[in-house]
Order: sequence, then C-alpha cells, then structure tokens
Amino acid sequence: MVVSSLLFYNQFMDKNGKKYFASKLNLFILLSIVFALIYYVSSDQIDSSGINIHFLSVGQGDAELIQDTAGKNILIDGGPDSTVLGELDKYTKFYQRKIDAIILTHPHADHVNGLVDVVEKYQVGHVYLTGVLHTAPEYIKFLSILKEKNIPTTDIIAGDSLSLSDGADLKFLYPKTKLVGSKVDNLNNTSVVAKLIYGDKSAIFMGDLEDEGQIELMKLSQDLTADILKVSHHGSKYASNINFLKEVNPKIAVIEVGKNNQFGHPHTNTIITLNSLGVAVYRTDTDGDVNIQMTKTNVKVIK
Repeated sequence: MVVSSLLFYNQFMDKNGKKYFASKLNLFILLSIVFALIYYVSSDQIDSSGINIHFLSVGQGDAELIQDTAGKNILIDGGPDSTVLGELDKYTKFYQRKIDAIILTHPHADHVNGLVDVVEKYQVGHVYLTGVLHTAPEYIKFLSILKEKNIPTTDIIAGDSLSLSDGADLKFLYPKTKLVGSKVDNLNNTSVVAKLIYGDKSAIFMGDLEDEGQIELMKLSQDLTADILKVSHHGSKYASNINFLKEVNPKIAVIEVGKNNQFGHPHTNTIITLNSLGVAVYRTDTDGDVNIQMTKTNVKVIK
C-alpha cells in the first residue's frame, strides 16, 4: 500500500512538473524508514544490566522466558497453544529468532503444546526434559520435531545445571531419579524444578510439582530459599505446601493462570497462605505479563 501510494504520488507530481520535489520527498521517507529500522535493531528490548525474567501471559498454562546478561534466551515451558509466539515477539528481536535452550518441566498440554510452535518457528539450541513416557499427540509431535531437526536434548536429573552469563547458574533440583521411558500415574510430580542463582539472588521455577513432590524435594537437603517463586500448578490447592513455602521464603510469588479458568485456580487457600507469609503476589490473569529484573544484589518487578 505504501509503495502504491508513492507511485501514485510520483505520477501526480510528474504531471504538475514537480518531479524533483517528489524525488526528494521519497528520499526523505526512505531515509526515515531506514533510520527507524536501525534504531529498532540497535536498541535492546531488554535491560542488559541484569537478568530479565518474563512470566508470560499465555492463558491457563506456564511459560517463562529468562534472558541473561549476554542476551541468551532460556524458555521454560510453552503454554497451551500458539499464544506463546506472540509473547516471545515482545521480548526477542525480530531478526534473531533464536531460543538458546528450552526446558520442558513435564509433558502436560498446558506446558508442552506451545513448544511445538516454538520449535517449528524458532532456531532452538538445546532442549532439557525428563523423558517421562506420555502418549499425548502434541508431546509426541514435539519429540518428533526435535528428532527431525536434530535438536540436541538432555534428560534432566537433580544435580544437573545450565551455566548462563556473568556467573549465573540454573540448577536442576528435581526430579531426583532418571525418568526416561518411565510411565507414572501423576505427571505433575515428575516436574522439573529449577533454581536460577545470580550473585546473592535467586528464583525457583516449580512446574506443577504438587504437595507430595514438594515434601520429597525438601528431603533432598538442598538450599530451597529463593527471592522469587513461580508458584506451582497455577496456585492449586494441592501444590502449595505450607512447610515448603516457609522453606523457600520468597519475597515475590508469581502465579501463571488463565482468566476465569474451569479449575478455580488459584485456590483461595493458596492466596491466603502466601499473604500470611508476607509475600508479594502477582498473577498473569490480572496483571498480564510479570517482568522481573534480577541483579546480583536486587530483584524488582519492572512491569
């Protein structure tokens, strides 16, 4: 439309003997577009002075994007559908469609379905998952695309870690045993739990680990304290063990949940418990994306 308008304008100006003015105007418009693109490309959409954590609003599901100081993108889960693509567009550069690492906490639809779209549309460096057995079509498709594109994978177990820039580390705290090819009754309790550590500050990402899994996690003699907690299982009644929350002792809690969802998430008891512990609670159903900047000495919500 823009090109057609310019051609029409040129013809009009030619007829009126003003071709010189039209050519100058075209040059001005062209230069304006070029300078705008240069500004957009050269300006970062994230603050590189710290690590940025984006809790993405993808409806009733989980998706978290971690961007380290070198600009690497680490995506934990992908939500229930292609909504995640629009969310990623907000925080990644249009000319660099790359996700350096994907972490799938567990293969339920509200965590894996969106990842199918991500691995189809983005260049993905590595995928971390448990390898637990699950026959849902989207999970099978996800694994098939990984194989087709020769995307390397790592089966997670507690003790593994992923190094980020400037000394940051993403430590995997759970599951405690290898689950590759295992069939389990409760996939929620196979969830990958990861702790991001950067200087004196940290954040824990819980997947959907329920009370039973949280109790088992506490028995593993690991440091569970964290400044930021991604609340487990969308704030479910059965995934906010009071003793676990006290051990984590977060300052900020984020609940990823869809508006008016059929499950009644987050449960009132979960909100009451978090409030009683003095935790600042943010929710994607009411707050939209929750963006947190982490430096080595401070964390702050920048939304």
